[in-house]
Amino acid sequence: MRIQLFASITAQVVVVVLLTTSQASAQYIQTNLVSNTSGVAPITDANLLDPWGVAFSTTSPLWVSNQTSSTATVYNFSGASPTGPALTENIMNLGNAAPSPANGPTGQVSTSAPGITTSSTDFPVNGGKSSFIFGNLDGSISAWRGGMTSSAIVASVAGASFTGLAIGNPSAGVSQIYAADQNSGNIDVFNNAWQQVGTLTDPNLPSGFTAFNVQNVGGTLLATYANPNEALGGIVDEFSTSGTLLDRLITDPTGAVLQSPWGVALAPAGWGQFGGDLLIGNDAGDGTINAYSLAGVHEGQITLNTDSPFSEGNLWSLYFGNGGSAGSANTLYFSAGLASGTDGLIGAVSVPEPNSAVLGLIALGVLALGQRLRNRLLAARP
Repeated sequence: MRIQLFASITAQVVVVVLLTTSQASAQYIQTNLVSNTSGVAPITDANLLDPWGVAFSTTSPLWVSNQTSSTATVYNFSGASPTGPALTENIMNLGNAAPSPANGPTGQVSTSAPGITTSSTDFPVNGGKSSFIFGNLDGSISAWRGGMTSSAIVASVAGASFTGLAIGNPSAGVSQIYAADQNSGNIDVFNNAWQQVGTLTDPNLPSGFTAFNVQNVGGTLLATYANPNEALGGIVDEFSTSGTLLDRLITDPTGAVLQSPWGVALAPAGWGQFGGDLLIGNDAGDGTINAYSLAGVHEGQITLNTDSPFSEGNLWSLYFGNGGSAGSANTLYFSAGLASGTDGLIGAVSVPEPNSAVLGLIALGVLALGQRLRNRLLAARP
C-alpha cells in the first residue's frame, strides 16, 4: 500500500516538474550583440553592413563577411558566453580593384573549421595556406592568411555570381570548396589548388529556382535553392561531399514555410524544444527560423519569449559557436542585413534558464505533494 501511494504521488511530482520546465523552455531569448546602428546592440561597428557568411576555426574568433562594406569583421567572444563579443580587427576583403556591394563577399569558410581536415599545402595564397576563404558576387573566390592586409583573388568563373560557400573532405586527404552560383543554378566545385573540377546539380528543380547557399552540416552538403524573382518558396537538397545528390530533403516551391532559405544550422540535442533539429532561416519574406527533423519534417518555428516568432529582415547565417572565442556551442547566432541590406546585426538566440517564478512553482508543488504523501502514509498506518 505504501509503495503504491509513494509511486502515485511521485508520478504527480514528476508531472508538475515536467509541465513547468517545458513551459519555461518552449520559447527562446534573442540578444542583439553587434550592429552598425547605435542603440540596436551593445557594440556598434560601422563596417557591419549586410553581414552574410560567417566562419571560424576550432579555436578562432568569429569572422563575418560584410557584403555591403566589402570587409571581413572579426569578433572575439568572452569564453562561451552568448554576450560580450569584442571587436578585434577589420580585414579588408579587397578581392577586386574596386570593392563594392556589386562584388563583395557573401559565403565564407575556414580551412581549419571544426570537422574539416586540410594540409599545409591546400588552398595556397601569398606563399602559404589560406586561413579564410570568401565567395564574391562577381563570381570570384578570394582568400586570406595571416600577414596579409587584404584578401586576394584565387579563382574566378566567368558569368558566375557566388552567393554561398562550403568546404568539405570528399575522401581522406582531399579537401574541396563548394560555391553556390545563383546565375547558373549549380554549385561549382574547386579542388585544393583552386581548379574547378565539377558541379553539383539538381536536374529536377522547379522552373526559376537556382542555387542560393551551400553548407557542410555534419559531413553532408545541404544546398538551399530559391527563385530570385519570388521571395516565397524554397528547396533543400542533400549532397555528399563527393558530389552525389543524395536526397531532396525539403520541397516547398510555393512558400508555405520556406521563403528564400539561406542560413542552415544543426541544433545540439539539448537546445530546448528544437534540440537535434535542422534550423533553416528565411532570408526573404517573414525572416523566421524554421525547424525540421533530419528527415525533412517541419517541426515549427522559433518563438521568442515575447510570444512572437523570431523575425529579422535579410536573415543570413545561422551557426552554433566553437565553445570559445567564436561563441557558445549551445547558443544559436545569426547575421542579418537590416533595412534591406544597408545595415547589419549579429545576435544570439538562447534557451532561457527557468525563471524564479517557475522554480518557485516547482518547489511549492514538490512541498505540497510531499506533505500530501506524508499525510496519506500516516493515514494508512494500521
